[in-house]
Amino acid sequence: MRVIHTEQLSKNQHQQIDILWNKEYPKNLMNRFSMLLADAKHYRHFILEKEQNIIVGWAVLFDTENETRFSILVAESYKGKGLGCQLIGELKKACPIFYGWVIDHNNDMKDDGSIYHSPLPFYVKLNFQVLHDQRLETPIISAVKVKWQAGNHLV
Repeated sequence: MRVIHTEQLSKNQHQQIDILWNKEYPKNLMNRFSMLLADAKHYRHFILEKEQNIIVGWAVLFDTENETRFSILVAESYKGKGLGCQLIGELKKACPIFYGWVIDHNNDMKDDGSIYHSPLPFYVKLNFQVLHDQRLETPIISAVKVKWQAGNHLV
C-alpha cells in the first residue's frame, strides 16, 4: 500500500474515486464527487493505492468559503485496518487546521441497500472537535461540522 500526494487527479484516478464515492457514500450523494471538486480551490489529494494502481482510499484538502475542508473515503473491504487513520494522519501533517461535514446519524442507505454508518465516532477518536451548533441540513444531507486543529488534542 502506498500514499500518493497530488494536486491534480489523472482521469483514471478521478474515475476510480468517483466509483468509490458512489459505492461508499449514501445513495442521496451519488454522482456528486465532481461537484465537490467544482466549487473549491487548492486541492491536495492523498490517494491510497494497492498493487496495480487500484485505489482503496482517498482524502483531499481543499479551500472553500474561507477555510480548508476535507473529505475522505476508504473502501468498505479495507475499513478497520488503520487506513482511514493513515489518511487523516497525512491531512494533519499537511495542514494545521481543517473542517469537514460529517453525517451524524445512521438513517441513510447506500446504493447497495446497506445502511451508511456515521463516521462521527471515528473522528472523535482522532481528536476532532464536533461543532454541534454548525449543521448542514438540506434535502440531500444532514451533517454536523467537525474541526481538527494542531495542538487541540483531547486527553
